[in-house]
Amino acid sequence: MFDRFVNITTVSIIDDGVIIDREWAHGRPIPAIIVDAKGRQDIVEYINAHKMQPPGDVVVQWGTALTSKNNISLILKSSRPVVIEFSIGFDAKKHHALIDGVLGNNGFYLLEGKPGDKVSSLIEKEKGRVLIEVPTTGFEPIWDKILRKTIKKIFKQQGLGKKQVTNAANDYIKSMREFWHLRKDT
Repeated sequence: MFDRFVNITTVSIIDDGVIIDREWAHGRPIPAIIVDAKGRQDIVEYINAHKMQPPGDVVVQWGTALTSKNNISLILKSSRPVVIEFSIGFDAKKHHALIDGVLGNNGFYLLEGKPGDKVSSLIEKEKGRVLIEVPTTGFEPIWDKILRKTIKKIFKQQGLGKKQVTNAANDYIKSMREFWHLRKDT
């Protein structure tokens, strides 16, 4: 947990995807996030530094905006191999599966790119990536409430009745979490 209030630059998500590597997380799908590092050369340096150096130290903290629980941030602070501090901005409605995957798998791959880039194309180009560990922080019960409310709202907007909304939301969340825990044959 951070010991101070900070004003940290938030980078936006360009694209997200999944990387399955038999060498990591027992072959489970790991979320991959491409961030827009335009104007943040230190993020590019941070990712590139991991190509040649051992893993670094990173501290993470989840947070929500004071005005809306739908705006979620993951703050990252690293002391090596590059000293850096930034946050990744998520929208609960748009990125709910991604956030749940990061929390459920305790990590994600961080890539940097430009608008239009896709995870698959950056992997093919052998662009750098960093596996960021996201340990349990205490945000999980807060996220579960936000997730359930978000999914119920989506189903309600699609015209489902109150009882149907609850059942559909529970089934959707269960199915999504089963995906994140699949394992590729090793």
